[in-house]
Amino acid sequence: MKWKKQLCAAAAVLLALGIALAGVLLNQHFLVLSGGISRTEMQSPLGDLVRSHLQLVALIVFATLAAAILALYHYKKQPELRYFLLYLAVLFFWGTLAAFFPAGFQGLLQRFMRLFFAITILASALLSAALLALPLPAKWVVPASAVFLLLGQVRLPILRFGTLTAGMCLCLYLLLSAYLRGYEAAGLLLFPCAITTGFRVWALLPTLPFYVECYPLYLLRCARVFDIPFALGCMTYVCRRFALQFDRTEQLAQELDTRVIERTRALTEETEARKSMMLNIFHDLRSPLFAVSNGLDTLAEAPDALPALLPALQQRVAFVRSLTEDLFLAAKLEQKQVLLNEDRVALNEATAAVCAACQSEAAQKGVTLRAETDCFLPVWGDNVRLQQVVQNLVTNAIHYTPAGGVVTVTCAREGGTARVTVQDTGCGIAPEDQAAVFDRYFHTTANTKHDSTGLGLTIAQELAHLHHGEITLQSEVGKGSRFTLKLPILE
Repeated sequence: MKWKKQLCAAAAVLLALGIALAGVLLNQHFLVLSGGISRTEMQSPLGDLVRSHLQLVALIVFATLAAAILALYHYKKQPELRYFLLYLAVLFFWGTLAAFFPAGFQGLLQRFMRLFFAITILASALLSAALLALPLPAKWVVPASAVFLLLGQVRLPILRFGTLTAGMCLCLYLLLSAYLRGYEAAGLLLFPCAITTGFRVWALLPTLPFYVECYPLYLLRCARVFDIPFALGCMTYVCRRFALQFDRTEQLAQELDTRVIERTRALTEETEARKSMMLNIFHDLRSPLFAVSNGLDTLAEAPDALPALLPALQQRVAFVRSLTEDLFLAAKLEQKQVLLNEDRVALNEATAAVCAACQSEAAQKGVTLRAETDCFLPVWGDNVRLQQVVQNLVTNAIHYTPAGGVVTVTCAREGGTARVTVQDTGCGIAPEDQAAVFDRYFHTTANTKHDSTGLGLTIAQELAHLHHGEITLQSEVGKGSRFTLKLPILE
């Protein structure tokens, strides 16, 4: 694509040169047709009428563009819009002077008009740099501008012509270099600037002592219409820039609306999940409390029934204690208030201790619990919290494994990662539930009933994250589930 940019840049330069050369050829052609009579020797009421109408068109264009830019500046005060307003003000004022003094002005007024011509060239270069945000060294801009304006007023025609031509070439060079460096928007200004540069050469040629200007080109020069292409190009660039900003604003608004909708949906789902969990908690609390209340009523009437009721009462009280502890820990994790007592931990030994403690629970349910914990797994973390993670995984597997099933706990090392895998032969987890199984307040659709708070997997995953690890899940309905705790190895 680079060759296309180079081709466009070359086309812009050739366009400026072609327009300038066409002006010279047209001037010679009209001089031949008029018998060599110059514009100073030739006056025409029709020509003056054409000139005045062209001047009026130019003034209307400049005033309309200035009004549009002023309206844009009112809504968004950008510095480049101030440069554009200044440029249009200079063009309008200069065109107004040319309309009131169409020809024959000399002395101070002539110098004043020359100064305005130099200012328009300088303003177009500064405007191009401002619109494209080109980095111009501030310490050189003011001195260089002053020197340019002074040289543009000298009485030596050749020096004045060279200075003003260099200023026009500088403006075109800024746009060319910016376009070739990747400023795509510079292409909107490149060709209008080339057209205006070519026409400005027509206005500069009469300053040379050996150049004889024909009457038609004199009328065109006095009308000051040669700055219109560049002004329209700048307006196109500004409109495009604002259009892109509006598109970006609409895109951001749509993204914000989407995020609000998604966040609202997430909050709604979380609220519904909280309500569902609270109902389950109230139900789970009410059942053991009723059991304890009924047991106490029975003991009040028949104290001899204590030995028979004591195990059930102890079981219900233990469940309530476990539920309150899980709720308290879940709340602390949600508020990020859990502090870890970190040290070097042998994860395989912690896993073996958990499996030994859970053997009686597995035996009561008729589940075989196997532990393969020989692989040494040194990690950095809180020993108590890590045991809690493994215990939640093991007890969850025991609860969802029917009598006669097997729960296998395996410690292994894979690269720089310690892995504790808990494999069961239970009912499995449905695919639609697997993505949310670790979410807070989530309850599986499995209909197995057991004494569980429903927070174990959530707590385990958040504790794993606190240890810079994670828990992954692989499950198939009817065949069981595999939970894997992954933690970084301590080297």
